[in-house]
Amino acid sequence: MNKHNGIKRSFCLVVGGLLLSACAAHPPRGGNVANDINKSLQESSRQASSAAPLEPPAAVNAALMPRLNVELSGVSKTPVERRFDITVNRAKARTFFMSLVKGTPYNMVAHPDIKGSISLDLKNVTIDEVMETVRNVYGYDFKRTRNGYEVLPAKLRSKIFTIDYLNVKRSGLSNVRVSSGQVSSAANNNSDSNNNNDSRSGSTDSADSVSGSQVSTASESDFWVELTAALQAIIGIENGRKIIVNAQSGIVVVRAMPMELRAVENYLRTTQGIIERQVILEAKILEVDLSDGFQSGVNWSALGRGNNGDSIIAGQFGGSSVFSTGVSNLAGQTDALNPGNLSQLRSDVASAFGGMFAMSLDIGDFTGFLEFLETQGDVHVLSSPRVSTVNNQKAVIKVGTDEFFVTDVNTNNNFSSSSATSSQSVNVELTPFFSGVALDVIPQISEDGVVTLHIHPSVSEVNERVKSITLSASSELSVPLALSTIRESDSIVRARSGQVVVIGGLMQNQTKDSTSSVPLLGDLPLIGGLFRHKQQATRKSELVILLRPIVVDNDKTWVDEVQKATRSFGKITQLSQPAASAGSVPKQGAK
Repeated sequence: MNKHNGIKRSFCLVVGGLLLSACAAHPPRGGNVANDINKSLQESSRQASSAAPLEPPAAVNAALMPRLNVELSGVSKTPVERRFDITVNRAKARTFFMSLVKGTPYNMVAHPDIKGSISLDLKNVTIDEVMETVRNVYGYDFKRTRNGYEVLPAKLRSKIFTIDYLNVKRSGLSNVRVSSGQVSSAANNNSDSNNNNDSRSGSTDSADSVSGSQVSTASESDFWVELTAALQAIIGIENGRKIIVNAQSGIVVVRAMPMELRAVENYLRTTQGIIERQVILEAKILEVDLSDGFQSGVNWSALGRGNNGDSIIAGQFGGSSVFSTGVSNLAGQTDALNPGNLSQLRSDVASAFGGMFAMSLDIGDFTGFLEFLETQGDVHVLSSPRVSTVNNQKAVIKVGTDEFFVTDVNTNNNFSSSSATSSQSVNVELTPFFSGVALDVIPQISEDGVVTLHIHPSVSEVNERVKSITLSASSELSVPLALSTIRESDSIVRARSGQVVVIGGLMQNQTKDSTSSVPLLGDLPLIGGLFRHKQQATRKSELVILLRPIVVDNDKTWVDEVQKATRSFGKITQLSQPAASAGSVPKQGAK
């Protein structure tokens, strides 16, 4: 009996171990993933905080006592630069440089090719200031060493520069077109034959599109080619001057005169600073189902000027002013609204886009604006993307699906004389159509943090519609075609870092038919209509695009963004696991 109990005990231990190992090998899906993401975000936030220590506020620094500077006798310190007056007239250059450091702790080495004469009259200057003045006026280049100066002749020299940029070539194209129709013509003019006495005939179509309005924006970036052209314009290519650009390693070798090398250095330093400017683009694409009191659109005049100093900068083309009342013709207008004087917009342009406008709100974030939109109707967030891009580089955000539809059908009639039979073949061309949300943005960041944005948002919905095409008296072809509903805009706006850019006025009407009937009785012939009820509902919505650029000027910006993402993910995790959190609380009295 004891033997059997031991076997049972061993069997239970083995089964229990297998069950525990199975639980360990297959953890609950989602739980560990969320924990790993949360740990990664917290670790990134911790590393970013340690890498970029926070500086105390300016008010705190101003309130602190200044540092106590105590000079102790016998303690070595950097010698103070002596200032003096100097006057020379047609002095030999070599003699001038060698006598300039007499009585000073500095050394002077002049190249054997140093020739010419120098005349100057300076007051209250240092040796560095004298050397820079002579270099700028007479072209004698010098290099500061640890214990003195080296004077170099004004002749061709080679210098290596480095610049950090990708070895890529990018191009982009953005189109917005309103097509008024299409004129097409067709002719059966293709035929051929082969040795099997097969004949084939076809048709060629030509179509000319009549465009009512079109806006095209093209961007192309070939940094290294443009850099080479700019450097050649600075130093030229004559008299032995040369430029070698290695885009793979980011090295630029320039052979030129010393003054030209300094100009090249300044140009490359400025260029590096400009191309390194970076911006974080936070976007929200919303659809507002307008309430009964706002069927004419969102009442933007309710924003006005906030009590806390929030400001609005807006522009519009097409339609009347968004801040005016009454009815206006769609004359097509564009202008900027002064927050202090919300006047009627002027200037005629692009009447086909009546009602589209853009605004720049200095409100800091999206929260207050979303609360404002909720007073106008139900707000649905279609997409909330975030992307980071550098200066003057296109960023594209695309969320949706591609579905193929028939765009071209060709029929071929084949006849064989040997068998006296004919056959017909159909060639179908398929083209993908995008359905979803797309946004492409090109930012230009100025030195003072103002961002100029080219914004092209697009929300498209593609449905299938079957068309019947009669090929002959006895044959008919049913083709599934694409029916596209597109809402898009193309605009250029300016905003400071942190301001919210608003693009609105993209309205849409949707009509939905619904039928309800009494079971069985509604299907009866003739009298079934008495037991059916048909209803038509109209839904009016407005598309609103919010875009907030954040200029990355230091590491603190990245720290703030990582911490913000950590907090947001923590809230999402808490909301997604309410039951688990409630179930984890132990009951009173439980052991």
